Amino acid sequence: MKMLIPHMTEAELGQLRASAPALDFLVARDRQEALTLAPQAHASFSYYHPDLVAAAPHLRWVQTRSAGVDNCPFDQFRARNITLTNARDIYGIQLADHTLALILAFSRQLPLLCRAQQRQEWVSRHTFPPGELAGQTILVVGLGGTGLESARRAAGFGMRVLATRRRTSEPKPGFVDALHPPEDLHQLLPQADWVAVCVPLTRHTRDLFSDREFALMKRNAHIVCVTRGGIINTAALVRALEKGRIGGAGLDVTDPEPLPAGHPLWSRPDVIITPHAAGHSPHADTRMHDLLCQNVRRFARGEALLNVVDLELEY
Repeated sequence: MKMLIPHMTEAELGQLRASAPALDFLVARDRQEALTLAPQAHASFSYYHPDLVAAAPHLRWVQTRSAGVDNCPFDQFRARNITLTNARDIYGIQLADHTLALILAFSRQLPLLCRAQQRQEWVSRHTFPPGELAGQTILVVGLGGTGLESARRAAGFGMRVLATRRRTSEPKPGFVDALHPPEDLHQLLPQADWVAVCVPLTRHTRDLFSDREFALMKRNAHIVCVTRGGIINTAALVRALEKGRIGGAGLDVTDPEPLPAGHPLWSRPDVIITPHAAGHSPHADTRMHDLLCQNVRRFARGEALLNVVDLELEY
């Protein structure tokens, strides 16, 4: 069997070969070379655009670099029963760190204080109201890899943790106070001081947060999203902020992305925007390669793969 992979170091390639000595690796330096090699491939890492999938009649498995798979050709995968695996366990740690960083920045009024620093102004601490996370309620929407790590960190700050997860039959983590199905979102939103959006972008979650959801939130509640733009309807978010329906938004992802110059979200004092940077980490590449080696070994042995994506749910 043969697996299509992008160019990597000799050391990384050596680790892959050691993981599955019986597997041949086809190294493509770019998309066009990958398309040329596709007819030979039984598996592919990183390359999965529609033209390549169509050109690979023997393709049985695709491994992505990302946790989000909203850019995958699901119709082709479903039609040919191609197994898709993602990197959902690779980025949860740093995405959760970023989520809590945004929450802490709002709670401790860091945007206001940073603007004061730029003005070289020593503002009186009596002129702004910093908060405390202990005792506040966070709603983690989607208790997957990112949601699980975000909930763990929030509990460490003494927060009451509510969460939604489709598979509610699985055991509830001890640091989560209450676990609900996604259908309970509307009854949970009025309870939350902080809403951490941790679901992936799928056809089911696009515009999950729009006018109705913002209307249900507390007026001083903040929403934070580090997974994908499009889960939050941008126009509805702008309306909610302009009308004072919510307290603010921390966004590492936007729709459109990148956010165009002049967009009203850029200049709002109740919004923090970071440039899709939450997934960056000095350890992410190592974890990704370790996962790839594990799955390559499993594929060669005919064993169950890790992080299999449900082709119907698209995550």
